Amino acid sequence: MGKSEEKELKKFVDKIMDEATLESPSSNFTDNVMSQITEPVLNDITKYKPLIPNSVLFFMAVGLVGITWYLGTYYGVKNQEWFGNEQIDLFFERTLDWPQMLSYSKTTIYAILLFGLLFLIQIPFLKRYFDNILMLRL
Repeated sequence: MGKSEEKELKKFVDKIMDEATLESPSSNFTDNVMSQITEPVLNDITKYKPLIPNSVLFFMAVGLVGITWYLGTYYGVKNQEWFGNEQIDLFFERTLDWPQMLSYSKTTIYAILLFGLLFLIQIPFLKRYFDNILMLRL
């Protein structure tokens, strides 16, 4: 668009805007709008239902106790039968000694401690945030 066309268009828009009258809403406009708004029905809230029913959890617990009892009575609880391999002691000895073989710098220790501290501090803030979000949805 050229400058002359732009000026003509601006004059035209100004003329139309000057001729248009300002309309005001009726005196009870707010009341009419508010009367159309209805409160949400609270009966449609979804009820909590666990993924695994309690009866299934009960049967799983009974099965675990039963299998443990059966294995304990059938094989016994003697260390020679369960841990007959003598080399297993060496495995645990090496596994439990690894923290003593490592050495960390002070900077690394401070970073790990600060990370843990900040992680523990953010938990209450996140809990409060998610509680507020859930309250707004209800």
